[in-house]
Amino acid sequence: MSEAILNQIIEAEQEAARIEENSRTEARELVAKARQEAAAILEKGRAEGEAQRAEILKSARQELEMEAKAREEAVEKAALELSRGAEQKLDSAVQFILGRIVDSSGSR
Repeated sequence: MSEAILNQIIEAEQEAARIEENSRTEARELVAKARQEAAAILEKGRAEGEAQRAEILKSARQELEMEAKAREEAVEKAALELSRGAEQKLDSAVQFILGRIVDSSGSR
């Protein structure tokens, strides 16, 4: 009878050792899986951050290009207006000078 009890104790200890080893294995697997998932989340966040940064940069460049184009158009318009004004003033100056020449020629 004591031998049967001893065998039961040995079997119980062996079962406990198996359960403990299985628990350790499961724990290692869970830790490894958690690390993999954390790395994947980190990589996804990095990739999303990079994509967001690229999109912000693209948008800023487009805004700058549009602003530069608008300024260029405004400068071209102002230059054209100045040119037209200068032409008109030149015409007026030529007419004035011709008038003075004609007046001074006629008074001699």
